[in-house]
Amino acid sequence: MKHWRAALLLLATLTLAMPMAARADTLVTLLVDEAYPPFTYREAEGSAAGIYIAVLRAAEPHLQGYRLRFRPMPWRRAMIEIEAGRALAVVPPYFRPEERPWIKPYSVPILQERVVVFCHRDVFAEAPRPSWPDDYRGLRFGNNPGYLSADATFWREVARGAIQIEDAPGNRANLQKLMHRRIDCYFNERLSILAELAQMRRDGLFGDTESGAIAEGPTISVENSYVGFSDRSGDRFPYKEDFVRQLNAALEQLRRTGEIERIAQRYTQ
Repeated sequence: MKHWRAALLLLATLTLAMPMAARADTLVTLLVDEAYPPFTYREAEGSAAGIYIAVLRAAEPHLQGYRLRFRPMPWRRAMIEIEAGRALAVVPPYFRPEERPWIKPYSVPILQERVVVFCHRDVFAEAPRPSWPDDYRGLRFGNNPGYLSADATFWREVARGAIQIEDAPGNRANLQKLMHRRIDCYFNERLSILAELAQMRRDGLFGDTESGAIAEGPTISVENSYVGFSDRSGDRFPYKEDFVRQLNAALEQLRRTGEIERIAQRYTQ
């Protein structure tokens, strides 16, 4: 009889533990912009890296029942996957409810980014350009595909043909075009641009003389970055609500302890 009781107790214990074990095996895949260093990028072996990956890895131990996997890809493709509802979430969109109504909800903010215009030095030598975007009419701007960080006034100038836009994949491609003045200006997050310029210099792509060809211009906007979740995934990810709640709590805790700021400093020094 004692053996039967022990067996029944063991069975009950395993039955109660099964839901927890199943949750522990829930692997959550987050799409990642593969060309946005130092925030997110694809390493040579194909894995995702960057400030936001490090922040989310630091949040992972606080998530009960979830493990994280990161899938780097071109930003435009990531937007297609999220819009179609084939993926749960993407890192790191800005808050764009009108342009991207299919991203909802957003996580709590991860970091605040400052979007800045960088131009070839000759652009500012030709004329002072204190007024944005009026003083930049007639110029060619580089842009990352799907990147919507400039303000509405800028995009109205683009729509009416007063400003030209040329897409190129990532900071490095755009900065190389800017250095040789195949474009006049390029906008992106300031630390992202400065980090890429420093890496290009370390890679021997140019010296001090060439780096002086690029000058910093006006700040366009200050943006928060998020984890953005697909609003069109239906029942594909039944754990979505619980995961969002836990992720938000984890990110808030990392912010309170200063861990997010410490991670960012390590990547931008």
